[in-house]
Amino acid sequence: MPYKPSEDSYLTLEVVEELGGADICVDVGTGSCIIAEKLATKCRETVATDIDIEACKTCNWTIDVVCSDVGRAVRRADVAVFNMPYLPPEEPIDVSIHDAGVVSRFLRWISITRPRAVIATFSSLGRADFILEALRAQCVIVKVAKLHLFFETIYSVIAKC
Repeated sequence: MPYKPSEDSYLTLEVVEELGGADICVDVGTGSCIIAEKLATKCRETVATDIDIEACKTCNWTIDVVCSDVGRAVRRADVAVFNMPYLPPEEPIDVSIHDAGVVSRFLRWISITRPRAVIATFSSLGRADFILEALRAQCVIVKVAKLHLFFETIYSVIAKC
């Protein structure tokens, strides 16, 4: 089932709005495709990826969609955007909200594809310190947007690589 937009999605959209133009932008784990649709207004080419076939079907025909784990089917990206699942795994696992290793796979993927910029959105309920340190090891963090909610803080980070 595709991830429905929530506060984290809207924070990501705000951060994407600050993005200048780019050649190839990839929305990893597109869910409802709203991030990919925003990227399409800023990028020459936009690719949305998701492991969920139903999520892949949500994108309109102007967005190139690849059903794959993380961005494994994408070799190059100037900008990579990922609104990460952040809840610890529990049964039954819903990959749109539970981190079943996808965060680590994304971090490995950006080390291979070396995008010019990464926008990563994640929660204090997940492994926020791990994600920040892993991004700092590969990139320079230039902005951290925060949204404080009752039980968590949502972060959306822009990193230049």
